[in-house]
Amino acid sequence: MTLKPGQERDRFKVVSPGSPKLYQGQLLDKEIKPKPVGVTWTPAEPASREGIMVALHFHGGGYVIGSGRDNDTGFVAKTFIENMGCTHVCTPQYRLSSHPHSWFPAQLQDAATSFIHLLRDCSIPPEQIIISGDSAGANLALGLMRYIHESGGELNIPTPAGVALWSPWVDIEAALHQDMVLSPNYGTDYLNRNFGIWGASTVTNHGKIDPAGPYLSPLHHPFKIDVPMYVNAGSREVLYEDICELALRYRDAGCKVSLDVSEGCPHDFLLLGPRMGFTQAGHMAARKANRFFHQEGLAMRLTK
Repeated sequence: MTLKPGQERDRFKVVSPGSPKLYQGQLLDKEIKPKPVGVTWTPAEPASREGIMVALHFHGGGYVIGSGRDNDTGFVAKTFIENMGCTHVCTPQYRLSSHPHSWFPAQLQDAATSFIHLLRDCSIPPEQIIISGDSAGANLALGLMRYIHESGGELNIPTPAGVALWSPWVDIEAALHQDMVLSPNYGTDYLNRNFGIWGASTVTNHGKIDPAGPYLSPLHHPFKIDVPMYVNAGSREVLYEDICELALRYRDAGCKVSLDVSEGCPHDFLLLGPRMGFTQAGHMAARKANRFFHQEGLAMRLTK
């Protein structure tokens, strides 16, 4: 992955890692170290902190493909601004496990670097930031929230205003040990078993990292998130049952969860909306997220 601006020009920034003291616990690794992260701002990096609401969004792609640039996440960013009530969207280009020497926790290190950048370099208050992600990016968003939950108090990393998870991939272990063709939605989704195995194998360094751990398979390790959490699932996606179960388990753990099911939609239609004919479904889901967050008191404008 290049850290050159490309077509994003001055909207693309290279973010340096924070202090080594901020990378503790699950972020410590003998081989994988924090590195600079490229982020894309839409419409641009905010000039003022007053009256803004920023979505820090992590893209999907099974941890093996995709980027935070316009060609992959441009539709998501535009949708969040026009329909979810955000004023700005920041999309990091985290390390992909399909690249050499880039297995977990490289992605979580990059997520932490990006969030810390918004807080400390950009001086954006945490109550004006929503952590968001689609598919593997939603797995990463939950991992970042867990890190803040476990270590934020000690490291002075505050909790953001809310969390938005779109078609979250929440059981990486299952991709290695269960056959998704058994899902009743296998015939109505584009995801296939080999893609899941590719992502799960590479992000765990081919089994050297436990895929069942809390950071990679958060379905089995619910914890209390103290801010509102919006969860979206497509009714025709292979992960539908896992996502519904995630919402139930995290609600039982004390989280304020809104589960929104988009009827007739496949996996991660938010990311692929224009390419698959689900543009309006993406807009509608973002508007529902807006209403939920607005109801919960987040300082964001109510969209139509």
